[in-house]
Amino acid sequence: MAEEPEYYRAQPLPPREGAPQGYRQGPPFGPAGGASQWGQPGAGAPTVNVNVVGGKSALLAYVLWFFLGQFGVHKFYLAQPFQGILYFLLGATGWLTVGILIGWFFLIPLWLLMLIDVFVIPLRVGTLNARLARRVSGY
Repeated sequence: MAEEPEYYRAQPLPPREGAPQGYRQGPPFGPAGGASQWGQPGAGAPTVNVNVVGGKSALLAYVLWFFLGQFGVHKFYLAQPFQGILYFLLGATGWLTVGILIGWFFLIPLWLLMLIDVFVIPLRVGTLNARLARRVSGY
């Protein structure tokens, strides 16, 4: 098996200038290293408390998906404007032409995409909230 390319490997993010350093790794584990555990604040390290206000809500995303999902409103809420435009075009074209039976060719793919959204919405909300927390905390 070939070795994975360099750009696939995880790279640590450098801290921003002027941002608190956050958690530091204490002494090594085990009897020689003492009782400190990884992830605990090191000696003299400032504790970083992040209170994210204004994050996205999965409940609101599902409500928008249920009532206005065929017009892509939930995609705009989840910061995916191009997918929102695609949903709007599929929904509007489908419902305007459903009377002449062409609309089903637009509505069926739209409904399949909306079915996928049922499972993807929590992941997208988590990603957006994590991105906001990283930005607020300075990382």
